[in-house]
Amino acid sequence: MSGYLVPDRFDVIAYNADHQASATLRWEGENHDFTMTADGPWGQVSGKGADCFDALSRIREQLEPAGWFLGVNGARRDTWPSGSCRGAGGFLVCHLTPGVLPRREDLIQTFHEAPRETLATVAEQIHFEEQWRTSL
Repeated sequence: MSGYLVPDRFDVIAYNADHQASATLRWEGENHDFTMTADGPWGQVSGKGADCFDALSRIREQLEPAGWFLGVNGARRDTWPSGSCRGAGGFLVCHLTPGVLPRREDLIQTFHEAPRETLATVAEQIHFEEQWRTSL
């Protein structure tokens, strides 16, 4: 990410119904081959992807059936990485507003904390992005 050192570990909050717990996300990789692991009350799960956003999505898909949501911007209903975000490893996502193309100030860090009420399943996030795209 051009001049920005990205940590290889993120301490995050995970939510399950009215409960919350600490979790740790770790990543490794580069050049379209990323692996991420998530340690938390569920044990350890791993996901692979072309970037960290993809790897995060694979982890989320494994946690969702047990009711767990990771409290990070990359798991918000209204975020999605642009092509340039993906080219930079998926460490940034765009905050999407229907009918509006994202601007530089709409870029937020994928693994920074997100409020519980903004979190969604991977399927809900994909659906929002598709709706946003058709609104342009």
